[in-house]
Amino acid sequence: MQQALQNCAPTMFFDCAQEVFRLTTEAWLTRALDAAQTLFLSLAVLEIVVTGYMIWAGRRKQGDDLISQFAFKIGLLAFVLGLLSTYHKWLPLIAQGFGETAVYIGGSSVTHLSPTHLLNIGLSMLLSVMQSVGLTSGFITSLALIPALIMLLCFVALAAHLLVTMIESYVVVTGGLFFVGFMAFRGTAPLGEGYLKYVVYIGIKLFFIILIAGVAASIGDDMVELLQSYNHLWLASFEQLFSNSSDGSVTSRMGFLWSMTAVSILLAGLGLHMPGRIASQLSQGISINFKRALQNL
Repeated sequence: MQQALQNCAPTMFFDCAQEVFRLTTEAWLTRALDAAQTLFLSLAVLEIVVTGYMIWAGRRKQGDDLISQFAFKIGLLAFVLGLLSTYHKWLPLIAQGFGETAVYIGGSSVTHLSPTHLLNIGLSMLLSVMQSVGLTSGFITSLALIPALIMLLCFVALAAHLLVTMIESYVVVTGGLFFVGFMAFRGTAPLGEGYLKYVVYIGIKLFFIILIAGVAASIGDDMVELLQSYNHLWLASFEQLFSNSSDGSVTSRMGFLWSMTAVSILLAGLGLHMPGRIASQLSQGISINFKRALQNL
């Protein structure tokens, strides 16, 4: 991990940070699995003791039906423990599967998508504008740098949000495994259920942020090419501020720059707010009810 940072180019720092988090969280998996299994077994014993006490207290019907239900509960706990022991083979595929599906659906627009790509788009926009106004006065330069800085911040926000969502998926899927151990006891089962729901939530969120960020990156690349194709566009337009020309060139060119800024703000707004809202709506209807299953047996 230290070598990954040492060999990281400054322009690739976001991607390097993502890789460091991925490698770090992968190292948590074995320890988290051991802790989850230990907790699960401890709470499973407690659940069996509680069930036995309830039988002894006469709160359940006696007979063969009761014995079969008790055996079924033990079988259910053993089944979940078996799933837990093979966790690394199936649960990480939930978040990973959503991300890979988004890449497949997005096609070429997300093939090379990364937080660094989004960051570089914002920097390219800023540098393109600075190159055009670099020979003008400070006041004139500020008129162009304000929208350029806004565009930079929009793409930085998108890049950071994509990076945070990816890191969140790594942390939840690995370190969060510990919470599956709480599912063995009826009193703590909601903690494990909430964890599984959150895994689905973060997978859906990652799915939509990849799609939206892919579109934003595609549009951003086109805007960078458009800015770079107009050499000294802003220098020529600002010179009109001190002339008596009334052909509207300043207004139209400034409007062009601010229109690109508005598009950047829109893309950032969509990327920051839409994935989380959609994921919340889709995942809130998930029902596991493992607690009810334990109480009914």
